[in-house]
Amino acid sequence: MKEKIIRSLTRITLMTSIVMLMYSVRAYALPVPGTGILTGLLPCPVSSITINTATEQVIAYDLNNQPVQVFACSTGVHGNTYVGTYKTSNYYDWHLMNGGVYSRYAVRFNNHELMHSVPYYRHSPDSLEYRQFNRLGTPASAGCCRMALADAKWIYDNTVPGTIVNVVKDPNLVYPLTRPIIKVDESNTLTRGWDPTDTDPRSPYNAAAAGAAGANQLM
Repeated sequence: MKEKIIRSLTRITLMTSIVMLMYSVRAYALPVPGTGILTGLLPCPVSSITINTATEQVIAYDLNNQPVQVFACSTGVHGNTYVGTYKTSNYYDWHLMNGGVYSRYAVRFNNHELMHSVPYYRHSPDSLEYRQFNRLGTPASAGCCRMALADAKWIYDNTVPGTIVNVVKDPNLVYPLTRPIIKVDESNTLTRGWDPTDTDPRSPYNAAAAGAAGANQLM
């Protein structure tokens, strides 16, 4: 009886270890060869964020100060995303911006400067300023740091108030992006109002993907 209990406990311990290992692999994925950049937008504890206005990149560092995510961004068009060290403070799911437009997953780090999505004309996910989205990777904002929606959400989800944000202007600090810069088809009135990284099932991008998946299952 005692040996049976020991064998059962051993199996439980082994299964627990396997599950923990699977979760660890899933949560941190595999890095891009030669870097620590994760291959997907998966959860990871963040120690600091760097916004590089020279390269229009947002770099997230893990607790070992290794870069784990690199996102294309748009900072101040007049150089008014100011170099310095700051800390995150307020977090907003939707936020009314100057000019009467809205941003999503906004994280404040320096008074009127925030990290957030590309603006929307209305408080609605189908009203993206698509021409501004297509400027990601170049200076375009009034001072904030814009990103694709999924990237802004990753920052929103994986940082906490008080996370350090370093704004630098360093052309030599360049990493491979987590994913290539995406462009919106400005002539397509059906899709152009949606951020293509938005996981909302109402998005025509996601509806088209779901339809294709369903068609493949029927073949």
